[in-house]
Amino acid sequence: KYTETHPRSLKNAVIVHKGDNMERFIVGRQYLVVLVITLLNMMGSAVADASVLGFPSWMNELFLGNGVAMILTTIMVGQLTAQVNAANCMLDFINNYFMLFTSYISLGIEFSGLLHCVYLVQMAFSKITGKPIDSNEPPRSAVQNLFFWARVVMSLAILGFCLAVTLVALFDGKTGMWEGVPPYVSVIILFVLMAIVGMMEGMQIALFAVRNLPEDELESHTIAHKNCQLTFSGQNLQCFLIGRQIFVATLMFIVARIATPVYADDDENIFGISDGFQAFLNSGLTGAVITTVIGSLAWRIIASSYPLAFLSNPLIYIIIRICLILEAVGICSGAWVLGRFNKLIAGFQPDEVYLEGAERHTSAPVTKRDKDIDIAVTVVKYCYSMALLIISVTIVMAAIFTEQTNMAQDAHPVAAFFIFWFLIIWLAMMEGGQGCLVGLQPVDKDLYKDTHKVTLKNTLIAHKGDNMERFIVGRQFLVVLVIFVINMCGASVADASVLGLSDGITEVFLGAGVAMILTTIILGQLTAQVNAANCMLDFINSYFMLFTTYVSLGIEFSGLLHSVYLVQIVFSKITGKPIDSNEPPRSAVQKSFFWARVFMSLAILGFSFAVTLVALFDGKTTMYEGVPSYVSVILFFVLMAVVGLMEGMQIALFAVINLPEEEIKKYPVAHKTCELTFEGTNLQSFLVGRQIFVATCMFVVARIASPNYEEGDDNIFGVSDGFQNFLNTGLTGAIITTLVGSLAWRIVASSFPVAFLSNPLIYAIVRVCLVLDSIGICSAAWLLALIHKQLVGYQVDEVYIGTSEERNAAAKGLDEEEPLQDETPLQESVEEA
Repeated sequence: KYTETHPRSLKNAVIVHKGDNMERFIVGRQYLVVLVITLLNMMGSAVADASVLGFPSWMNELFLGNGVAMILTTIMVGQLTAQVNAANCMLDFINNYFMLFTSYISLGIEFSGLLHCVYLVQMAFSKITGKPIDSNEPPRSAVQNLFFWARVVMSLAILGFCLAVTLVALFDGKTGMWEGVPPYVSVIILFVLMAIVGMMEGMQIALFAVRNLPEDELESHTIAHKNCQLTFSGQNLQCFLIGRQIFVATLMFIVARIATPVYADDDENIFGISDGFQAFLNSGLTGAVITTVIGSLAWRIIASSYPLAFLSNPLIYIIIRICLILEAVGICSGAWVLGRFNKLIAGFQPDEVYLEGAERHTSAPVTKRDKDIDIAVTVVKYCYSMALLIISVTIVMAAIFTEQTNMAQDAHPVAAFFIFWFLIIWLAMMEGGQGCLVGLQPVDKDLYKDTHKVTLKNTLIAHKGDNMERFIVGRQFLVVLVIFVINMCGASVADASVLGLSDGITEVFLGAGVAMILTTIILGQLTAQVNAANCMLDFINSYFMLFTTYVSLGIEFSGLLHSVYLVQIVFSKITGKPIDSNEPPRSAVQKSFFWARVFMSLAILGFSFAVTLVALFDGKTTMYEGVPSYVSVILFFVLMAVVGLMEGMQIALFAVINLPEEEIKKYPVAHKTCELTFEGTNLQSFLVGRQIFVATCMFVVARIASPNYEEGDDNIFGVSDGFQNFLNTGLTGAIITTLVGSLAWRIVASSFPVAFLSNPLIYAIVRVCLVLDSIGICSAAWLLALIHKQLVGYQVDEVYIGTSEERNAAAKGLDEEEPLQDETPLQESVEEA
């Protein structure tokens, strides 16, 4: 059933399920687990008196000295998280070559004979119980028997040697055991802990062996019956298994510390062996052999042979109680959170999806635990994102008022303060306003002409002829220019320091510009976009938006960006598609004026490139110090390409959203990208992450492309000081970024959407955007949007004009009880996103 869907899972299953390989795999894997935990203990176990991060001594002792940090890391990241997903996503979980490698290693360990003495225990209990050993293979030949028994004898010899090495090291006080513990106590603790580990290993086998036994038979064994009643009550079995995993792993780490020899170079080696062999013994291999055979596999055999007798041990009841408490305190509950995100990131699906044709899981919660995790994670995101925003705003304002930003130094801190916040508010109006004007295009203006008079003025001017396209072109430049000027107001100078913060925090928030980027994205973009998505009428019902509309149209009319229309005309010729227009053909005078602006725009673009490149090679931009000129140039073009890809992606994705599945499947990369983007709520998450990614890149581009020539420097091309100050505003960089890093890519994407999405980099960028949204660094925007909505009294558009279904029904004269399906699903998708 999974031959084609999971080829690597098939390879794993074929090799492990062949003959008695499953039993061999379990034996080899058990040793591999113990050995890995022993090695982890060597790598992560702190030396005596270790101290990190300036923690108080009691915290260092708890997390480092007692190994709590290492134990929790190993259990949650290395064990429980994987088990959570492997429980019901088995096919996806092992569908990789890493698992195949693990299978071969485990089988190889078993084949080596290192653990073959455990089969001697198995045979002994087979004789005692009179039960034959189950096997899926024919009886061994004489040669196979000889090879088998040779390995059993070798394994017994190795086990004896390992016990001797461990006991000598313990009595010499040369193990990783905590200081101050007498040798005889260490020996007792070693065997007691191995017995407890062994009981827990056997308990799991015994409990599943008696699970379906008749109640009468269980009741004849009073203690075993009481243990089963406790374990199988409610969800106790799952809780026991989790608590058992925590208990076993913790004890394994302690056993690893006790049983690992630690002989220094100047110590006398065990049995007078060579230094090389002593170093090998110091790896803990001997302790791993003892723990696997005596502390695990032997107990499993006893439990499988006498399950009821095994469970009749009174200590079993106490161990079950301890395991239930360990799970109840929730110390490892983070594994469920990690498991949920691992499942989403890796795209794991339950086995029923492949074997029974069940519906695929999306990012939506499936169980109550999933829902609880999502709620908890959302609250955490809101809290830490809001905290980061408050810190960021405080740091930026502190830098401005201590004259540690470019504009605060060149002008005045008060001027920089007011310009910064005016531009943040204006940017918010631009970001939200565009979505409103686009979204209101299909809505009848008579529906809101009386309730929203300023909104009507906005839409009348923006929706007239081809003004919507002109507005988008002009607004795009305005957004880039505003971000460039915000960068001048809030970007710190070199070696800035505020509020007595540490060098690390100062470098992250001021030096790298994180504080200003977060402030701008959350307050100047996302918060406005959240409310503008479904409160379009109220959002643009202001003269500030009308002012923004006229400024955007004025920028486009100036011809500054007209070279972008040349790209549009070229791609129209290539594709053979006429350019859509809502206006009559241009007259001769209009054509002359149009082409004059196109050539002027090309000249300005060429001049802007010249200015920017000269400034970059002169090292006279606001780029971070220490970055070579050629690296700055490469970064400039790479970041513009990345921004361009993200600008075009949005256009291309909405262009293909309603294409037939069969057509998209002809382009595997584009199909894979669309599957990822349109799955569940990924479209909304992508758009939020994209906004964060674009704005971050824009700020870096602004730093790279803004000339920074001071009074004593030679001006570019010998221009006057006044014109040099004008160039220092970053206007040239804004022109390049708008034309080359945004509008041109949008035209390419709208002309060839499927080909555009066939770029493998697009898939990687979608993944990055999804991650940026999932970490919740800008989640405060949702909370601020809710507060903003309440303060200004925004209402959703349906309050004024009804739903799209109601409007369609009214337009066609149909009864409201039989509403039409929405005729604009793409518009609905855009509004929802």
